[in-house]
Amino acid sequence: MDLKKFRESDFHNKIEGFVNHANALRLDAERPTDITFAEMIEDQTKLSVDDFYDNIGVDPAFDTIQNIFTTVDKDVRWLVPEIIRDSLRLGYKSAPIWPTITAMEEQVAGLQQILPHINMSSAVPRRVGEGETIPLGDLSYGSKNFRIYKYGRGIKITDEVIRYVSLNVLSIYLQDFGVRMGQGVDNMAIWTLLNGEQADGSEAAPIVGVSTPNWSVKANRDFRSILRIWLRMSKLGRRPAVMLSDEELAMDIWEMPEFNRRTVGGNNPDGAQEYGLNKNVMLPTSANYFVHGGIPAAQVVIMDPSACLMKLNSVPLMVESERIVSNQTQAFYASFTTGFAKMFTETAVALDTGEQFAAGNAGDSSTNFGFPPEMGYDTSWVDMDGELPDNQRT
Repeated sequence: MDLKKFRESDFHNKIEGFVNHANALRLDAERPTDITFAEMIEDQTKLSVDDFYDNIGVDPAFDTIQNIFTTVDKDVRWLVPEIIRDSLRLGYKSAPIWPTITAMEEQVAGLQQILPHINMSSAVPRRVGEGETIPLGDLSYGSKNFRIYKYGRGIKITDEVIRYVSLNVLSIYLQDFGVRMGQGVDNMAIWTLLNGEQADGSEAAPIVGVSTPNWSVKANRDFRSILRIWLRMSKLGRRPAVMLSDEELAMDIWEMPEFNRRTVGGNNPDGAQEYGLNKNVMLPTSANYFVHGGIPAAQVVIMDPSACLMKLNSVPLMVESERIVSNQTQAFYASFTTGFAKMFTETAVALDTGEQFAAGNAGDSSTNFGFPPEMGYDTSWVDMDGELPDNQRT
């Protein structure tokens, strides 16, 4: 580190203040903010973080943690946790799938959270005569409680790494550590997707069977079972644009001809003419398919990412450190407080390829592997009181 340049810098003895200001925003009781050190520097100095490092005499391509820790001026040591945090955060945000399947992120204060819960029934419009009172449907508004938790993990860096590995090289490995953290958050999102956040399982994803169980047999795989869920979710105004499963089932589904057919000149490969149908339902022209070990074997989850999961953040990523003299290492601890909540139950449906689909009325029983009652829809959208005989009403 160029100490002469550091002491002549406009930001000498100000680094601790920058870090404390950033931490104050991250730990704000009313509105925690996940601000990076680079964003803080740009806000406070109007410089990019690279220009800031150059101004204070730090060269990430050459300098090591040891160069910074052994500096007589202790103010510069505040940089180390921030450098590590930015590297971890980059990996944490980049590789995982939870940002793609999460509808929104909200910053919240506290661990115990209350979210609105809306139940709608009998909302079908009714014919109203002149001077008549408009009938009331049932729309009940309530709340649901759930808890978010702190998660964390530490990493020990040996003295050899601290002395000889440059900050740029070290950041590559720290990003991988951040990726692992992001994968842990993926597991949290998948668990909530399948089970909901309520202890009684009331918001668990419905499990629907297939036309012909046992998809490990290639002849039993049917696109129709997937299409059935797409159509029902579409009918309910959902957009089933994401599918998730484990590796084995992903290979089974990807082998289906419907996901491999290519049309050339309006004809299928088998020579059959493609009919030009305007399919006025919200079926995905292409769906994002994710493979994740958290999905139960033989199940594929079909979801609407725009209205399914909400990620609630209380405390963003924080990094603290301590010296462990006994084994000559520097330990860094990363922690964050977060959790997922289910927004609408019918936005995720688990297709179980080992169970038989039960046709008929939605939700005849809790074990028939048909659509549950909340995924039914009223075909008699207008009550034709006095207009049609009972036997002609749908």
